[in-house]
Amino acid sequence: MGNIGEIGNYIPSSFIDWDSRVSAVIFLTGCNFRCPFCHNGLLVNEQVPALNDIKVIEHIKSRIIFLDGVVISGGEPTLDIKRLEKILFQLKEVGLPVKLDTNGSNPLALEMLISEGLIDAVAMDIKGPWEKYDMLCGCSVDKKSIKRSIDLLISSEIEVEFRTTFVPALMDYDDLSKIERFLGGKAPWIVQCFKSENAMDETLRNTKGPSREILREKFPGAIIR
Repeated sequence: MGNIGEIGNYIPSSFIDWDSRVSAVIFLTGCNFRCPFCHNGLLVNEQVPALNDIKVIEHIKSRIIFLDGVVISGGEPTLDIKRLEKILFQLKEVGLPVKLDTNGSNPLALEMLISEGLIDAVAMDIKGPWEKYDMLCGCSVDKKSIKRSIDLLISSEIEVEFRTTFVPALMDYDDLSKIERFLGGKAPWIVQCFKSENAMDETLRNTKGPSREILREKFPGAIIR
């Protein structure tokens, strides 16, 4: 099976991973979190065979006229920064803008990638209010690093969005309100409705997802998905 930071999955075209863009999506293996609601367990645990980097990049290059960008997701793509940089340099040569999905645990990597001009957009997950962060991530988390990443992204000039997956079995509306107040409307905030089918924690697989209608009513400033 694959090692951390290898390409574990590839979608040639997606209409949902980058707003208003048709994007190819590259998924890198490995993650430093173990969120119980994560639906990418095989990628997180490096239980998928690695794809050939060169072949994936060449396929993207062959379809450049159909694409508006490339999304790098995971797992957590910043775990192996050298491997990530190599992929990003190759994509820069292709000439397509790149969006990075991250949990925000590596602010130094984000700062470097932004300063090098290797990423054009970032979507960062905010798992929950600070007092529930460890529980929602399934591990002990350095919250100071998460906050540094948030501050860095808000002050940057690249496209930024923050995302929270709302899991009713683990969170309540007050938790979302705390996140909303913390962000203060400084960047788009997306609330993603939890889908239970492939949750890493099997006890969550039979739980109900939230009501989009109620979320839209309670959080009119958020983008509900």
